[in-house]
Amino acid sequence: MVKGIIALSPTSLNYHRGLFDKPKINSVLLIDPNGIILETNRAFLMAFGYDKEDLIGQHFGMLFSESDRKKDLPNRELRTVVDEGQSFDNNYLVNKNGNLTWVSGESVLITNDQGHPYILKIIQNIHTQKESEYSIIRLHNFNENILGSIEDAVLVLDTELKILKANRSFTQIFNFSYQEVFKIDFRKFIQAFDINSELYNLIIGIIQSKLSISRVQLELEAGNTEKRTFDVSCSKLDEEGDQTKVLLIFHDITAQKHIEKQREDILNFVAHEFRNPLTNVILNIQLLDQVLQEKSTDECKDLIHRAKTNAQRLKKLINELYKSTKLISGNFDPESTSFVFEDMIDEAIQSARQIYPQYSITKKKGTDITLFADRDKLIQVMTNYLTNAIKYSDGSLVIEVETRLNDAGSVIVSVKDYGRGIPARDLPYIFTRFFRAEKTKNLEGLGLGLFLSRQIIQAHQGSTWVESIEGEGSTFYFSLPLTFPDSNPPAAPAAS
Repeated sequence: MVKGIIALSPTSLNYHRGLFDKPKINSVLLIDPNGIILETNRAFLMAFGYDKEDLIGQHFGMLFSESDRKKDLPNRELRTVVDEGQSFDNNYLVNKNGNLTWVSGESVLITNDQGHPYILKIIQNIHTQKESEYSIIRLHNFNENILGSIEDAVLVLDTELKILKANRSFTQIFNFSYQEVFKIDFRKFIQAFDINSELYNLIIGIIQSKLSISRVQLELEAGNTEKRTFDVSCSKLDEEGDQTKVLLIFHDITAQKHIEKQREDILNFVAHEFRNPLTNVILNIQLLDQVLQEKSTDECKDLIHRAKTNAQRLKKLINELYKSTKLISGNFDPESTSFVFEDMIDEAIQSARQIYPQYSITKKKGTDITLFADRDKLIQVMTNYLTNAIKYSDGSLVIEVETRLNDAGSVIVSVKDYGRGIPARDLPYIFTRFFRAEKTKNLEGLGLGLFLSRQIIQAHQGSTWVESIEGEGSTFYFSLPLTFPDSNPPAAPAAS
């Protein structure tokens, strides 16, 4: 008789033999210390498809997968049982048809009446359970991969606003390490940008109500200090017991907002560019009405000419409105013609004098050149320079314009005022789109004039710059080459 859990006398059918033969779930093998299979119960044969003849006398390593045999798992199990009296395993078992079944088992060292050692190996089929575990793991990994691939920042919070989960996009956008995220005090985190507690109140409202989803737009400062606009949606997840969870999704709409801003800019640009010629037309019509009452024919002709010129400019701006987008983006192609340069300067000065008669706008020197360029756009630049000088004159009524030629073959124009000047820290940005110095933000204007002027001059292969001393005034310059590269201007008479 074997001293242990099971006695395997071939002539007696005691309860030990019943425990060996009768089970339908627990499979049992009897193995010698060298790993040779001596006996197997019916449950094992039915579970894994073998006949007794397939197993008796074979090394039990045949039941291990190839990868487990390469790891020497069968011999390691034998050594453990012999040395320690028992061993536990959790691995694949090879069926007769070659399929793999995940099993869990216990091997126990026993002895018979003669004191000979044997190994009793009890095996349970846990394949279904293991597959369920793997399915859960695969589903979890699948969900994590989806979450990780989402460009939107995603957070899961509990009712105490503790962060339970955060995806990779959140850590990247706000420059956190994954370990840091779960230490964040979310209330303090949102205080920096949630000025009116809009997001906080939204989250609390979601927790306390049955609302499924709600959203708010917020401007957040990302980890690189860049301001970005997010559409933040908030929803309640399915409750687990009494635990409510809140899902937050931060959808970056900065690019969308930028496009919307560009559309607004174009409309603002139109209003900005239409104002001067329209004002000039209206002013000339008003003056014409007065002159007609005084019956001054010569002056009437001059006013009609000025009104007509500005009306034509206004019409051209309307007809070519679509070109404003090219101008703003830097893709502007000048429509060049030959014209007397000083006449263009004088026309811009005269228009400014009419609109701002209280200012003394004088011109120094002058040039005797004919230029091949876009005359209307250069008038626009001069008008922007003069308007800018007047706007920031700070009570000084003197504006000085000068034109001269340099040795490099360019004409240089300067517009000087004696106003408030520009702080040194602002000088590098003065031609930047929408830039307004801190002390001038209360003045009318969009910050487009100087930006557009630079775009126009650069399209003519010219340059723009400024010299200024705060409190003493500024001088704005632009230069233009006397000849355009790769252009063949028609012959034009010299200025008289």
